[in-house]
Amino acid sequence: MILPSPSSLNDILVVCSGNICRSPMAAGLLRAGLQKAGVRGKFVHSAGTIATAGNPASPEAVEVMEERGLDISYHRSTPLSTDLIKRADLIITMEQRHITYITTMVPEATGKTFRLTEWAGEAQRDSDVPDPYGMGVAYYELICSRMKRMVDTLIRQFRGRDADQEDD
Repeated sequence: MILPSPSSLNDILVVCSGNICRSPMAAGLLRAGLQKAGVRGKFVHSAGTIATAGNPASPEAVEVMEERGLDISYHRSTPLSTDLIKRADLIITMEQRHITYITTMVPEATGKTFRLTEWAGEAQRDSDVPDPYGMGVAYYELICSRMKRMVDTLIRQFRGRDADQEDD
């Protein structure tokens, strides 16, 4: 999967269902990874297709991220809206059904909406990131580790493409 020009992708929206497990973890990983890679000027946030406003990240998600040195305890869920979709330059989802939901709401979002697994290896490209909601910390860790590998691949593209543009 090749990104459009990363320099034009300033508003990055990460979407899952309830916005209390996967998308806050993925957004936290992406935010921290971009910062560590020296990629600046990116606004990374998250929302959920069935989220209600104001719910904290699940305790398991907070714990797994704390173990990685990342704090998402401040997170509060945000319902996905037409405005968020339209403002985003890149939308990363956890499941195919999230893409369907987004592109039904805003058809012009088709070209900027991708599953996180599209940055995974060939065997995982057509799969979804499973929802750990209601599962134990060990399952959250498994899902977080899987997302971390995909986020790292995405960050390499941001870093590589931005570096190529700086050389121009």
